Amino acid sequence: MAKTLPPELVISKAQARRYLVAYHRLAPPRKLAGKAGALEYVRQVNCIQYDPINIVGQNPHLVLQSRVRNYKPYMLDELLYADRSLVDGFDKVMSIYPTEDWPFFSGYRARMGQRYRQASSTQKATKLLDWVRTEVKTRGPISSLELEDDTKMDWWLANSARAARIALDILFYSGELVVHHRVGTRRYFEYSHRMLNKKLLAKADPHANIEAYRDWHVMRRVESLGMARPVGNDHWVGVNRQGSLQPSFARLLGREQIARVGVEGVPGEFYVPRAQLAALQAPARKGKAQAAFIAPLDNFLWDRTLIEHVFDFFYRWEVYVPEPKRQYGYYVLPVLYGDQLIARLDPGFVRDSKTFTIKNWWWQPGAPRKDEAALGALAECVRQFANYLGAQAVQIGPVVKRDSSLKQIVKLAQS
Repeated sequence: MAKTLPPELVISKAQARRYLVAYHRLAPPRKLAGKAGALEYVRQVNCIQYDPINIVGQNPHLVLQSRVRNYKPYMLDELLYADRSLVDGFDKVMSIYPTEDWPFFSGYRARMGQRYRQASSTQKATKLLDWVRTEVKTRGPISSLELEDDTKMDWWLANSARAARIALDILFYSGELVVHHRVGTRRYFEYSHRMLNKKLLAKADPHANIEAYRDWHVMRRVESLGMARPVGNDHWVGVNRQGSLQPSFARLLGREQIARVGVEGVPGEFYVPRAQLAALQAPARKGKAQAAFIAPLDNFLWDRTLIEHVFDFFYRWEVYVPEPKRQYGYYVLPVLYGDQLIARLDPGFVRDSKTFTIKNWWWQPGAPRKDEAALGALAECVRQFANYLGAQAVQIGPVVKRDSSLKQIVKLAQS
């Protein structure tokens, strides 16, 4: 067994917190501007995770509202479906990534398409592929609703599903189709050669073999995280692992693309892009601390074990936890203040009355709940979040209506 070399640098937990918050463009939050700022952040972290659940906006919009001042969902929609600067695709599960990365995923798409075409469970769908291709060619952009075939099949995501819908998915997975636009969560598909730049589509797979692809994807994921542990599962979803990731880490270290670091008091080894070594040692940022509400599937939270160790904050997304077993709530957002996670928010949005509701709120032990600067920063965060939602009013739910700090925050936000 190869001996593990010592880390090049050992930093404190405080340094790790400052670095991660700054790396993810949350120090301060909402500093980026407009569509250009949204695109800049996605390019930095390579992809943001898509999820259709919409309590106070879908996950990619929640990710961007904490980085882009005065963010509105139309900005991402235009980047995806008008400018075509971003594309729906698979990286860490269903994601949104820069369109220029399309050639790098060609092998990924080919393997995914082949796997689904050859699976015994998809045969009802594969029999419809040529028909669906013709329908898209003659009628596209098209959604599964416009495909007049009601053949049903078992499908791991939905138990029973229409075979025509799965056929569209298979063509999408393989890259023949792209998402033309969405209406709510419904996708309308069109041929990729009609929507994407021809020069881009003509580019060959840049990876010489599966090993080169795996190294590239591990490096990409390190950049998505900012600081990566080579163990764990959730933050490595989508990377073609085929066993240990250590060979890829060893090759990336040898090529000086990444660096191994340690964090005082935290077990394990960590890897960062080598270009970020200086940022790990940056002094504390001057100026007033600001606050942000963080998306449940934010890149910043992908490795929740790391967050627990470094920020002393345990977070679990409880969407799939049965209600009696939930510790907090269905769709809870962590609350960041400066470089500390200080609370959890259970948000709601009543669309008819355009009211943003703080249904519940849990302060962390030691949170600065009586500090005027912190309350002012949280009030600005509430104000910006309400603006993102298009809310005209903010209210506190009955569970926490007696929390004097929350009442002051909302009062300041509406003043």
